Amino acid sequence: MSVLPQQHDTAPPASMTDPRGAGGSVHIAIRDLQQRFERAGMVTHALDGLDLEVRAGELVAVVGPSGCGKSTMLRIVAGLLPFSSGVVQVGGRDVTGPQTDLGIVFQSPVLLDWRNVLDNVLIQLELRGLDANQYRDRAKQLLADVGLGDFQDRRPRELSGGMRQRVAIVRALIHDPTLLMMDEPFGALDALTREQMRIDLEKLWLRQRHTLIFVTHGISEAVALADRVVVMTPRPGRIEKIIPIALERPRNQAVVGSARFTEYCDEITECFMRNGVIRY
Repeated sequence: MSVLPQQHDTAPPASMTDPRGAGGSVHIAIRDLQQRFERAGMVTHALDGLDLEVRAGELVAVVGPSGCGKSTMLRIVAGLLPFSSGVVQVGGRDVTGPQTDLGIVFQSPVLLDWRNVLDNVLIQLELRGLDANQYRDRAKQLLADVGLGDFQDRRPRELSGGMRQRVAIVRALIHDPTLLMMDEPFGALDALTREQMRIDLEKLWLRQRHTLIFVTHGISEAVALADRVVVMTPRPGRIEKIIPIALERPRNQAVVGSARFTEYCDEITECFMRNGVIRY
């Protein structure tokens, strides 16, 4: 990701990120994005002047307080929400409606109780009018990649919260999109499961190399995952800072326990303290 000159614009070393991301083409371009909502004569200014560029193959985390417009930005990029003004492009084309070459994972996995794991994954193809049978082997391999190879015939009620979210991730990836967007996907999980999901997601991303935007409230989670962390202000959401994360991958215990990791977390915390999000 790169931004306007006043923001950080130094990419991590190519060896630490996807080589496509370090010098690749711009996948997402957002320029002077404004978003206002009007209801009953009241206007809410959600986003104010966002300028971002996300390169192909990057893993970018967006962190900010509740209500700062993180999810709104994702919905705008996905073409699910019209925006007030500005320019939003994906793959060099203006976003004027719903995008198809992407996958989205929300905080709730939203699985169908009457379908087993494999069929919950394949429903993505059915909704797209594709032949699900042609993707069956890919679905099985992706489920195996996330540790669910032996659970293809189980129903959602037989799975833990983390397992259900893994199914949702596979469902988002089954059609091999170039862009994956995740909106607080681990927010409802316990701390141990959340950390394991973070580890598993990094492994999957290192294999697949999709462009990935990961929205979170977790400072350490953002640092542990991202090539760059976008720090947003309270509403109206603006970009306070963009921090390149020059840490080796995979982000194992030695990395997340390092002094440099703590320094990145402290830098983000200081941003929130300046804006009154965190007060001691």
